[in-house]
Amino acid sequence: MSGYDAPDEPRRIKSVQTASRIVSVVQRLSNPTLGDICAELDASKGTIHTYLATLEEEGFLMRDGQSYRLGLRFVTLSESVRNETQLYRAGKEEVDALAARTHEYAHLTLVQQGREVTIYESRGDDAVATDYHLRMRETPQHLHYSASGKALLSQFDDERVRSILDSEGLTEQTANTITDRDELFATLEQIRERGYAVNDEEEIRGMRSVGAPIRGVDGGVCGAVSVTAPTSRLTGDRFKTEVPKLVVETANLIELNLETAVYDRRR
Repeated sequence: MSGYDAPDEPRRIKSVQTASRIVSVVQRLSNPTLGDICAELDASKGTIHTYLATLEEEGFLMRDGQSYRLGLRFVTLSESVRNETQLYRAGKEEVDALAARTHEYAHLTLVQQGREVTIYESRGDDAVATDYHLRMRETPQHLHYSASGKALLSQFDDERVRSILDSEGLTEQTANTITDRDELFATLEQIRERGYAVNDEEEIRGMRSVGAPIRGVDGGVCGAVSVTAPTSRLTGDRFKTEVPKLVVETANLIELNLETAVYDRRR
């Protein structure tokens, strides 16, 4: 049974786990050397070097002198994954329309392993903070401080929310971030009642966002849609009424697209 977990645990191939961790380290550190990678992992230099050589040969990593970066094979793989995602196919055009109407960034997100993952974003004519949005897209985000994340959490039962919080915690990003569980659960109840969530400088100072959950054909939440803008533009009635209305409408349109796609396949 060498290479696998103990019999009483779920079977996992340890070599795949190690390769995955190496890829994650390379992504997080950005152009690390062999020594940098070894310092992050509990394995010998020779073992790590063998993994790196194999991953490079398979196109998952590229070597530039003494440093490593992610390989271009991930580009084609990620495009294939996204294009096969029903939420992306149902939501892309609606998110584009939302960005055009608000002139800001609009995002389509879902949950993976207790974090928020952006599968599509559209940039409106007046959208700003491109570097920030690129970082959001490259790294799964905590759910408790973003509008999309809280919209998603609001649709989970309390047990699942607690499980996510136990795993991911309530990291404080700004002075406005919710870091108390009772406060978060009260906020989630408010979101359920009004149908959308807000992020009022809870993730980054000077930025606000509005997000709404998207329900799949089975009635369960399958993603969220949001708009993000500077506080100077997302304020007053625009923050409290106008943009929330547009975001909720967009979520409903995506839900209809999902339902229609299932209906068409059954015909």
